[in-house]
Amino acid sequence: MASAVHAQQPPPTKKAHVPRSYPAPPPQTGSSSKTDPYYGHEYIANLCARFITHLFACPPFPPQSTHSQAKLPYFIAYALHRTKLHQAVTYAALVLLQRLKARFPTARGSSGHRLFISAFMIASKVICDDTYSNKSWSIVAQGMFSLREINQMEREMCNYLDWELTVDNPILSNFETMVQRDFPPNSKGPYPTYSLHMVSKRAAKAAASASNTPIPEPNSTTSPIPSFGQQQRQATPTKPYPPPIIPPPLYKKPASPTTPETPGHSHSATTSPASSVSPPTPTGPVDLTAKIHDASNTKGFETSGSLRIATELPPTHPLKAKMFAFAAPAIW
Repeated sequence: MASAVHAQQPPPTKKAHVPRSYPAPPPQTGSSSKTDPYYGHEYIANLCARFITHLFACPPFPPQSTHSQAKLPYFIAYALHRTKLHQAVTYAALVLLQRLKARFPTARGSSGHRLFISAFMIASKVICDDTYSNKSWSIVAQGMFSLREINQMEREMCNYLDWELTVDNPILSNFETMVQRDFPPNSKGPYPTYSLHMVSKRAAKAAASASNTPIPEPNSTTSPIPSFGQQQRQATPTKPYPPPIIPPPLYKKPASPTTPETPGHSHSATTSPASSVSPPTPTGPVDLTAKIHDASNTKGFETSGSLRIATELPPTHPLKAKMFAFAAPAIW
């Protein structure tokens, strides 16, 4: 009888393995998913929604192009429930959004859903070793953004933050305490504004180095943080440099229009007595053959003005017989 009862028992079911690259799906049964739209994350979801709306003045609903009507607190709560990440990742995402606002004070957001999912995705990749893929993040965003939009949102957020994505423990703990104190539940504001050096280690180091180095006070009409939609400040006009001194020309052009490239008369003290005028500039090919000039002997020479150019050379040099020495025979 016992063996028959044992044979009628169903075999044990095998638990399905969910890969880490995809978030765990929400439970389909039970009253928690039907009665609680926050999935147990009401406090942190409303806190994030108030913080993002205060920073970027975002509307509570997504744009019509997304074809979704998920309100921002419900959207955040679903993302927290679907990913099941640590609470530190959520506050690190708010730190990244505060850095973005501090770097661009006039920035306004048309979609708080886009801002939160971008910062939440980057914070999880920085803090967690094993994180979700971008295709999984499109599932976390309830299909509101395609994979291509998710990739573009990630690149743009990293570029706007100047790739300062790390949040150390002191900044994270202090920021969590300030946000919980300044953004309580059911609060309508006004809310404080945090400076960049409170959430950025890089800005804090820059402020410390600037305080140790005496620098002039900045202009009250300018801000050290760039902002969208504002033109860059024009440079302060400086005293113009004096005009450069142009030296006088070395020679003057001759008055004759026929030889424009011929220099003028030479007045040097070492001018040759044969002629006080510089020869004209040759226009044809240069003749590099040797010529002998002599003003006393006219035999075998062709005269040309005050100079005589040699046209014939003697067949035998007159000093050729004296250029050799004859050795006498030696007697030993």
